[in-house]
Amino acid sequence: MKTSYTLIFLSLFLSCSPAGKESKNKESAHTNTKPPSVINCYKYESVSDTVVLKLIHVGKSITGTLVYTLKEKDKNMGTIQGSMRGNILVADYIFMSEGTQSVRQVAFKLDGNTFIEGYGEILVENEKSRFKNPDSLTFDSSIKLLEYPCQ
Repeated sequence: MKTSYTLIFLSLFLSCSPAGKESKNKESAHTNTKPPSVINCYKYESVSDTVVLKLIHVGKSITGTLVYTLKEKDKNMGTIQGSMRGNILVADYIFMSEGTQSVRQVAFKLDGNTFIEGYGEILVENEKSRFKNPDSLTFDSSIKLLEYPCQ
C-alpha cells in the first residue's frame, strides 16, 4: 500500500516539474519570436502606402483581416485564414478588389514584433492563387509591418 502511494506521489511530482517548461523556453528562444497573444495588430505606413494586418489566434489556427492601400493600385481588403509554420504565417487571403472576390495565398515571416511579407512563384488553380513552393519564398521586402496596440 505504501508503495502505491509513493508511486502516485512521484508521478504527480514529476508531472509538475519545470523540466517541460525549460524545453519550451529553449525551443522558443531558437525561433526568435515571442508567444502571440490572442489578438495582434501589425501596420506598415509610408507617405503613400498602408498595410494593416490583424490576427486572431484560435488554437493553432489564425484568422483575421488584411488591408492593402498601395499607391497606384486599387485598395483591397479581406480576411485571412491560416496557421504559423515555425515563424512563417501562411494563410489564404479572401478579398474584394474592383467588386470581385479573389483568393490568394499570403505568407509573412515573423521577426521579433515585425512581419515581413514573402514573395515567390505563383500558381493559379481553381481560381485561387497559391505559392508554387512555399519553402523557397523571399522575405526581403521593404514593407515591414510593425506590431501596434489593437484598437
